[in-house]
Amino acid sequence: MPELPIQNQTVPREVIEEKVIRAVANALDLEPEEVTLTSSLQHDLGAESLDYLDIAFSLEREFKVHFPREDLLQRAGDHFGEDNLMLDGLVTDFGLRILGNAMPEIDPGLLKPGLRASQVPGLFTVETFVRVLDRLLTAKEQMSRQCPQCGAELAESSALPEYVCPACQTTVPFPSGDDVMFDELVRLSRPEEQPR
Repeated sequence: MPELPIQNQTVPREVIEEKVIRAVANALDLEPEEVTLTSSLQHDLGAESLDYLDIAFSLEREFKVHFPREDLLQRAGDHFGEDNLMLDGLVTDFGLRILGNAMPEIDPGLLKPGLRASQVPGLFTVETFVRVLDRLLTAKEQMSRQCPQCGAELAESSALPEYVCPACQTTVPFPSGDDVMFDELVRLSRPEEQPR
């Protein structure tokens, strides 16, 4: 069973869920009641690649975070080696375990041999955006609030995903979504699951 992700302490889970459902509904021209956490973005709601970006941009503006730009298999490939995750367009057994650990919201019955890498985005649910947003908010929450230049307390920018020092105007950007989710991926990968 995958390890549970760290959860943020600032924004309640139900608020994140509500905001994600609204962002998905707006991007796909649906009523919020038509969107559930378990809805497959592609198969149930008809989302396409540009819709994923629209949802991410909407949540970035609202919560002042950076969503990942690379997909999970790209990030994992950089760490574990692409050949360990995908072979001839198919996700390997090791890749399936990585997906299961990193994306606990995916129905485990869908993570079976023969899964094509191109099919992975079709596994994303509304809950996927909830999990990623929660993790990004946690990373933001864990940042030091002390200015690295003058030591004053940093304040959150009103427009950008960064902290600003009111004393010396130093800006400290929030970590990228790719970095945050890569760190999460490595944290959730157990040593016994590393490729041999």
